[in-house]
Amino acid sequence: MKEPVILVAGGDLRYGYTAQALAEHYEVWAVGFTRQFLPDERIRLVETAADGLPLCDVLLLPMPVSEDGVLVNAPYSRQHLPLAGFLPKIREGGLVLGGRFGKAQALFTQAGIETVDYLAREELSMRNAVPTAEGAIQILLEEMPRTIFGSKMLVLGFGRIGIRMAMLLTALGADVTVVARDPAARAYAEMLGCRSIPFAALPEHAAGADVICNTVPATVIDKNVLQAMQPEALVLDLASKPGGVDWEAAQTLGRRVVWALSLPGKTAPVT
Repeated sequence: MKEPVILVAGGDLRYGYTAQALAEHYEVWAVGFTRQFLPDERIRLVETAADGLPLCDVLLLPMPVSEDGVLVNAPYSRQHLPLAGFLPKIREGGLVLGGRFGKAQALFTQAGIETVDYLAREELSMRNAVPTAEGAIQILLEEMPRTIFGSKMLVLGFGRIGIRMAMLLTALGADVTVVARDPAARAYAEMLGCRSIPFAALPEHAAGADVICNTVPATVIDKNVLQAMQPEALVLDLASKPGGVDWEAAQTLGRRVVWALSLPGKTAPVT
């Protein structure tokens, strides 16, 4: 029986390591990387979908799949990689895997191609919060002029990443207040040893915070919150696009903001 053909298209360091692991067992092709980045000769590299690719059984796309629904998210590629160019390369009955398809989903749906979103798997989403939170701790250690221990931290949102951030910061001795809409989430935060407040109280509590760590992908850190902050305080935005900060107001007020996207791929690509 012929082994499946897997095509890895675009992505960050995580997908380079994934391609190498898959090459142990399957025929693997990759687009959007250089040989310097993927030195494993078992992986067959091409620059575009038009460069002699065979039909693939599985197309492995990045997370997020695309920024605009048109081009593959391929930070290491020397060329643009249109998503549509890969459609003819997927064998009938083939499978497309990716994370957060967004606008790109319509392209595959119209072509009758099955897709699977990594983040639809709860166990992956939960585990993905671990390298995100650890990467956030690294940024705090680099950006803060003081220890995390004893610092006053606000954690906005109490989903997977918010919970993990609250746990790590509390373990490191920070004074953590969780900001959440759901009363049950606030009760859970208090069970973990944190304080908790609703979003309506955010401007008041922002005034005393050393760091505001956001996980909510909506503008929750608005002009009122930014005005209330101490000038030397840090905003660490972990939210996916569009983020959670009013950037225009932040720039006008001279606030320090770090928007840390795709931390797992930057800080723990092997994991």
